[in-house]
Amino acid sequence: MQLVRSFQSGKKTILLLCVFVSLWFNSFSQLNTDNQYVKPLKEILNDVQKKYGITIKYADSMVVNKKVTYAEWKYRPDVEVTLDNILKPLELKAKKEKDKQYKLSVYEYYRWSVEDGWAELDRIAAQYKTLDEWEKRKQDLKPCLKEALQLTHLPASPNSKPIITPKRVFDGYTVENIAIEILPGLWVNGSLYKPLKYKGKIPVILNPDGHWEKQRYRADCQYRCAALAKMGAMAFSYDLFAWGESLLQFKPEDHRRSLSMTIQALGSIRILDYLLSQKDADTSRVAMTGGSGAGSHTVLMTALDDRIKFSAPVVSLSSYFYGGCPCESGMDIHSCGGRTDNVELAAMAAPRPQLIVSDGGDWTDRMPEHDFLYLQKMYSWYGKQENVSNVHLPEEKHDFGINKRIAVYNFMAKYLNLNLKAVQDAEGKIDESKITIEPEKSLYVFGDNGEKLPANAIHGFENLERVFAEEIEKARTNQRYKIGLIDLMLLKRQKLGAITLTAQLKADGVEVDMGGLGTRPTFDNQLLNDTVRNQFLKTAKENKVEIFCLAMTGYYAQSFCGREEYIRSIEDCIKTMKLMNVKYGFLPLGVQCDIKKNPSVRDSVVARLKVVGKMAEAAGVIISIETSLNAKEEVQLLKEIGSPNIKIYFNFSNPLKEGRDLISELKILGKDRISMIHATNKDSVWLQNDPQIDMYKVKKTLDEMGWSGWLVIERSRDAKKPTDTKYNYGANTAYLKKVFQE
Repeated sequence: MQLVRSFQSGKKTILLLCVFVSLWFNSFSQLNTDNQYVKPLKEILNDVQKKYGITIKYADSMVVNKKVTYAEWKYRPDVEVTLDNILKPLELKAKKEKDKQYKLSVYEYYRWSVEDGWAELDRIAAQYKTLDEWEKRKQDLKPCLKEALQLTHLPASPNSKPIITPKRVFDGYTVENIAIEILPGLWVNGSLYKPLKYKGKIPVILNPDGHWEKQRYRADCQYRCAALAKMGAMAFSYDLFAWGESLLQFKPEDHRRSLSMTIQALGSIRILDYLLSQKDADTSRVAMTGGSGAGSHTVLMTALDDRIKFSAPVVSLSSYFYGGCPCESGMDIHSCGGRTDNVELAAMAAPRPQLIVSDGGDWTDRMPEHDFLYLQKMYSWYGKQENVSNVHLPEEKHDFGINKRIAVYNFMAKYLNLNLKAVQDAEGKIDESKITIEPEKSLYVFGDNGEKLPANAIHGFENLERVFAEEIEKARTNQRYKIGLIDLMLLKRQKLGAITLTAQLKADGVEVDMGGLGTRPTFDNQLLNDTVRNQFLKTAKENKVEIFCLAMTGYYAQSFCGREEYIRSIEDCIKTMKLMNVKYGFLPLGVQCDIKKNPSVRDSVVARLKVVGKMAEAAGVIISIETSLNAKEEVQLLKEIGSPNIKIYFNFSNPLKEGRDLISELKILGKDRISMIHATNKDSVWLQNDPQIDMYKVKKTLDEMGWSGWLVIERSRDAKKPTDTKYNYGANTAYLKKVFQE
């Protein structure tokens, strides 16, 4: 009996415990602010359908494990407002398919409402009211686009020859398939269509493929390129990245990686390099056309590459659509200039002739109402409003059909002086019936099964990322002309902030000062301290800024030719250069050792520079001197010194202030005597506004001389804001990069 009573007592205890636990859990599951009134998304969608009498289609995978916070608080009388409140925090949206029927989809950052897109274009356009203001914005946008694409420093082109298949002959045109290596182990593949018979030089037309099925093997691609060839042009049809034959190297999903946008841009640049190097290419008649995603690519490439003189983006351009594929908007080009859009990028083509083809079945459906009016206005600023045209096909859908092709044929015939009659019938209508549509495999470069793909081909996206990063870094470090700033002039003498500011201003490197000299035997140089030096090197590496020169500016005020102790200061500088892997040291001769004004110090200067030269030779570094002598006198001075490691730090302002010809001085010195160049003048105006310097002529001269090296910005500050370092050095850096690096 005792055992039974104990058992019954235990049952009561367990029962009471279960009741307590149940009440506790029920209390916990009550909706309140502690749990943010959270409910499963699937439950909420079911509730919305019942309350509003609608149907929402979705895949379970889109809602699984998703929760809605403050769920019922987001309901409103309007179902679409309710759905927006619920779905937007989850990066989802509901598309209305028909009355009372919706479909769940992911949030599309690239698709805006018409009203929002127009308002954004109006906001963008309000920033410039004159042609000069617009040209300034273009100058700001172009380098930013390149930077967003990671193509500020263009990778070197591989030395390999294109792979070309045997030529096939058809009615009025020929075709040969070509693969061009654009990075080590990476090919862009296409087919080159040319007229069967022609004389002299002929136009070049790039034809990138769009996002339709069958890639460039589609009939409409073959019709278009063959017709253009019959009319008298060479037309190159080529694959998008991870599309067509590119799938021999990558997976289809790799096309939706952001880097695809960059690789496609690089591919078009390399294709154009190749085509324009052909002896029969007319470099003054270069055009580009593409549809859908290739239309977006056409707009971008025309904005980037001035070699493209005519463009025809088809069923792509819109202020309320930014491109639905990462190959169109995966890189952050649209943040340039405080945000831009594709229509503004299309305006960058002005005044070059441009055809916009739009239709009523996609996001180009309202092109004539707003976006085209903006383009007409921009072209009118150049007095060339007739150079931009729009063929709108309101009853047609999103394709590159015959009417779109006819529009392109007419445009190309008009501006490239092509023979339109070559593709017309007796009644003057476009006739593509004599064009042969080849089977897909006939357009392959690498064989029916990819068996001819070179052995060194990259396989896999991770390997592409690695190769691209390596080649970009090589391009950055091997840039022919590099733009440098000076920490002293940035008001950050031997401070880490000079490095970060240099990076912000987008210069390539910084000249770091050795510190004050005064009456000390050597410079106040903190860089011999391991901790300080390593911090400088670490910061430079993190910011991708090169410390290219150590400057002994203390000798501006002190006498290099008169001080008893000078060797130790030079030794300290060279030692620091070696520890920091810096090639150049700057030694100004200063006021007291100005050979021109004080000829009596010449023997002392020469004797000491002979010593410095020997020290530099032993260390494998270059010591750069700046004098007030003319070029012939500097040549003689260097002969007297007799060291290949003592060179001239040429300063534009020295010959200019004495009325000597800058170009002649450069030529007299020659490439081997100039170590670096102070590519600035006295303070008054920015370089781009300086009437004394024709910078493009300077570049042409340096190109012809075969010189390469650092162009260093010293002064040329706006007299109205001489102490605003970002304002002055940012503008001068941008200008020099535009002249010497684009």
